[in-house]
Amino acid sequence: MLLRRFSISLFIALVFVTFLLSPLVSTGVVHGLTSSTNPIAVISRAYSEHFPDYIDLTASANDSAGTLNQANIVLTFSAGGASETHSVPLNKTGNAYAVSWREDTSHDHFIPPGVLVQYYWEFSDNAGNTFTDAQQQFTTIDTRFNWQHLTQGMLQVNWYNRGQDFGQFVLEKANTSIQNISNTLGGSLNQPINLWIYASDQDFHGSLAPGSYEWVGGEALPSLHEASIVVIDNFDDTLVRDMPHELTHLVFHELIAQGITAPTWFDEGLAEYNQVFRESQLQARWDKALATQSLLRLSQISNHFPANADQAYLAYAQSYYLLNYMYHTFGNPRMAQLIKLLNNPQTSFDQDLNQALGEDELHLENQWRISYGQSAVITTDVVTPTPQPTIQVKQAQNVSNNYTTFWLLIGLGILLIFVSLICLIVLVIYSLRHNKALKKQGNIPNQVVSQNGNQAYPNQYSDPSTYMQTSMYTQPPSRPASPYQGYEYPIHIPGEQAQQE
Repeated sequence: MLLRRFSISLFIALVFVTFLLSPLVSTGVVHGLTSSTNPIAVISRAYSEHFPDYIDLTASANDSAGTLNQANIVLTFSAGGASETHSVPLNKTGNAYAVSWREDTSHDHFIPPGVLVQYYWEFSDNAGNTFTDAQQQFTTIDTRFNWQHLTQGMLQVNWYNRGQDFGQFVLEKANTSIQNISNTLGGSLNQPINLWIYASDQDFHGSLAPGSYEWVGGEALPSLHEASIVVIDNFDDTLVRDMPHELTHLVFHELIAQGITAPTWFDEGLAEYNQVFRESQLQARWDKALATQSLLRLSQISNHFPANADQAYLAYAQSYYLLNYMYHTFGNPRMAQLIKLLNNPQTSFDQDLNQALGEDELHLENQWRISYGQSAVITTDVVTPTPQPTIQVKQAQNVSNNYTTFWLLIGLGILLIFVSLICLIVLVIYSLRHNKALKKQGNIPNQVVSQNGNQAYPNQYSDPSTYMQTSMYTQPPSRPASPYQGYEYPIHIPGEQAQQE
């Protein structure tokens, strides 16, 4: 009896273990692992970037139990981005299948350097087996140059065509700049950043998205934690102008990463304020605007700067002088408190200004303009009550109680209405009889014609406005904005017109 109970218990245990292990030994999808029970296996994989035109991705796989009949590549650009799946043709060489995919990164598909690319391959065969390869990843780079790298703390400096001493010099300058910026903003970097040093304006502009403005002299991409500038030699002004400008964007955006988007004038003003050097042309453009009373309103430069190079240059000048005013008026501690408050997504910029400085944006702008002798943007309208004339009501004298005229006018009105109704009825009867006679003669055309002689709108466009709207909007949709929001700094070229795509 005991042996029988033991046998039953052993049988139940074996059934339970088999049930637990069945998912592991059944044929199906294996993600990231080459199971001995799955006949499909990825032998190799590789990628090759050809910036800025395309990226080639390749892999090879084999199948010991059937014939592969489907291959896909799944791509994701930037962490957390939407994935895209592409079907890839299979080519067999011997026992291995080769697959390749060319991802277009030119023109409207431009991907800047520094973007994290994640991808994996999927395979299936005619026996019902499927396999999902382990996810691979790499970061895009400007492959036109052979980059050298140096790292210190949170900063990595990248350059080419210069010696190690040049890279070390730039690294030290950049680190000193970051320390000064952190002291001004009231916070420091908490994620690594990359600074890319181009040797010429031509090389730098080749790294920008197609259609970028010609006046751009430097660029920061806070979402990618990187910036690019041009440095010709150790004495270049860009080391004390463009470099601290772009580094400020990176530090500032790390400090407000969880909060709201700051106005462009505030963001760019901070970057200008942290520069060690500002060219004389910037002050000249500012002085010209003061003399002509032509300052831009802050509402005009809150979301973006003008495309026109001269107006953009004025926007940079205004942003600097406003931030300079704010730091000198309210002091570093209160400005650092403002930046800290900007990291709160629950409050607006105006609310943060009020809490830290005691002013909203409109009153701040007003006081700043007045301090430079400019016209105010807030006017105090004193409303003076308009004297109302005294209406004196005189008592009517000799009021007549004769209602004869009143009843005469009432009777005349009723008579006119009665005559009008009779005339209308006669006209309707005549019109109906006339149309009936014309139909018998066959003179009514089937097509309705408008008063100007043109053919009436087709039936599918019963509403003329709908027809006009349909025919007017024939232009193709504009290119979507790049998801990699950049902060671009101009070469000092006031007066020139920016080229726009």
